[in-house]
Amino acid sequence: MPRLHTYRQRHGQYVLTEVDGMVVSYQLTAAGEERLAQAGITAGEPFDRALLLDLYRTGDAYALGNEFPEAVLANQLPLDFAADPHPASAFPVCDGCRQAIDLHLSLPGQRSDVTAQLQCPHCRASSSMRMDTSIPLRLLSRSLVTRLFESKQVVRQSENVVRYLALLDAEFQQHWERYRTRDAVRQAQLFSDSDLGGLGLT
Repeated sequence: MPRLHTYRQRHGQYVLTEVDGMVVSYQLTAAGEERLAQAGITAGEPFDRALLLDLYRTGDAYALGNEFPEAVLANQLPLDFAADPHPASAFPVCDGCRQAIDLHLSLPGQRSDVTAQLQCPHCRASSSMRMDTSIPLRLLSRSLVTRLFESKQVVRQSENVVRYLALLDAEFQQHWERYRTRDAVRQAQLFSDSDLGGLGLT
């Protein structure tokens, strides 16, 4: 399961999880941190991968691959990626090398024969095909992808692109609600009305 961590040397939080057998660090936007806080998730706590997938879908969690959290460098963090009902395979990975960092939706090929792929920085740089379009996933929405595919006449989509489009279409609200309501147990009244002077304060 993904686990939320707080930076030791600077302000902010990040998430560690496993994707395709590799530990990946996901940075969070301020909105991503706020959504996790509103769900009652605190630093050091594991949470469902579905929530991280939703943050990834909206661009509030992203993996650029150029940061090494202090806990990783010191090798002093608990890793607990087992028993998550949502498989790591739900995360998009590069079509070439299966990395999960800094992915772009890439459209290599000729204008009449464009293929949609997900590519990491290395595979984008080493591709021998002419690159028509390359957009970071964190900037995309479902409507933008639809318009892009129509205008570029995309004829094929890789399996990872299909998985990513399914992620954009997914509904995650029920998972957030489960976290928000898990601790929502009404606290019993601590004082009687007579103790409060009959003011009706609870």
